[in-house]
Amino acid sequence: MCLGRYPQVIKRNTQAGFSLLEISIVVLILGIMAIVVIPDSAPGNQQKLDLAASQIAQALRFAHREALRTGEHHGVTISQVTQTITVKKWDMTTDPVSTELIPYHPVNKQSFVFDADTMSLAPGVSIINSSDIFNYISIGRRRSLIFDPQGVPVWVLGSDDSVYRLLDGIVQLSDGQNRRDIAVAPLTGRVMVK
Repeated sequence: MCLGRYPQVIKRNTQAGFSLLEISIVVLILGIMAIVVIPDSAPGNQQKLDLAASQIAQALRFAHREALRTGEHHGVTISQVTQTITVKKWDMTTDPVSTELIPYHPVNKQSFVFDADTMSLAPGVSIINSSDIFNYISIGRRRSLIFDPQGVPVWVLGSDDSVYRLLDGIVQLSDGQNRRDIAVAPLTGRVMVK
């Protein structure tokens, strides 16, 4: 039973590769997975919007904490025209009430001003409120918010020391497609990102 010097090679008729049907099924499955896994077509824009909302909420919370910490009136002024949010310490002895100083950011030791237009990490995000953001009982809308020493959001008129409670205050941000709201609770001054 000697086969000789060379072993006998058996040839089989085999195919290497995939059929068109198999490839079509794999492409279909990958397409369905992509739709399920990636629901947002522009996740970078959503992150920019979230970052800007976080920064504005941080400015509002800082003013609130400073009012509670120091026992003095602190607040913010928001300008849709310049797209800036500035944290301020208010001088309640002047008539009308004025800004005494702009507190420094606790980390970078710069004036606490957030500029939505020039923030390099969130280009394209802007404040979209059509009117002044903070609405007060009896006096209407203003672009500034003051937290009293107890942290309650108010507006104070220096001439007669009248205090007006906040009715609503919502900063609206948009990147053109998505929107975020930053709300200040009227009674407690709690800041929430929605």
